[in-house]
Amino acid sequence: MSYSHVPLRETHIIGAATRELLISPQLCSALSLYHIVLAGISYALPPFRFERLRPTMSQILVCAAGQGRVWIDGGWVDCTPGMAYVTPPGIFHAYHVMEDVPWQLAWVNYEVEHAVITVERPTLLQVDPQELVLALNGLYSEGMGMAEEAVMQQWAQLIHVYARRMVGPKLSDVRLQRLWKQIDSNLAHPWNAEELAALVGLSSEQLRRLCQQQFGCSPMKQVTAMRMQRAMALFTSDSYSVDAVAQRVGYDNPFAFSTAFKRHVGMPPSVYRDQTRQ
Repeated sequence: MSYSHVPLRETHIIGAATRELLISPQLCSALSLYHIVLAGISYALPPFRFERLRPTMSQILVCAAGQGRVWIDGGWVDCTPGMAYVTPPGIFHAYHVMEDVPWQLAWVNYEVEHAVITVERPTLLQVDPQELVLALNGLYSEGMGMAEEAVMQQWAQLIHVYARRMVGPKLSDVRLQRLWKQIDSNLAHPWNAEELAALVGLSSEQLRRLCQQQFGCSPMKQVTAMRMQRAMALFTSDSYSVDAVAQRVGYDNPFAFSTAFKRHVGMPPSVYRDQTRQ
């Protein structure tokens, strides 16, 4: 397959090998409340290919796994995991699977009159695809199973919210979102500023400035805040002593933990623990 040609005709090819989970208003009427005309997940294999000359809808197409090609500013560009191909109505867009790489896509199509997409031309954005993929899978599974209307309405709302977040004002840098998720999964690790910076491919000073802009504090102060939040949650259980909680959130020295906890919460951890267990 040549990737250099300029698409000139309307093309909609799914292919027999491609598997799709399709979610329409016929499956879930609540989608119409959010002006979603179709959504789904595609596990694309050749010859999967779409070229729309004047699309009548706007689309958010997110790469969850694998790799494909999308048409941006007159040429083909690789679309890899964590990228969203966002396209407005009325403007040519195109995308296709590569010959030797499967491509998992999550996508949401909106009516022209009620699009949440404000870009003027096809655009690639950095996003976290996980939430949208989970919501689409959740709605599809419910629709194919119990199909309770109230449950499907909740899934439909989540799909809309997650799609809107991807194309709306960025409340937090995607790199920081991924960093905090990794830290939250291992708060006992002795994190330091240099290690945090390396995880996101920035210098320590670049990460400091980014955190200051997004959270108003340094990276390590944000880590401390996460540790204190986890400690507060652990103290709601009768299973943990102060020393045990200190170890689980990265403090080998219980005195240092108590000092940090009191500074953050306003009372010693032993007092907080006793109050939450009354």
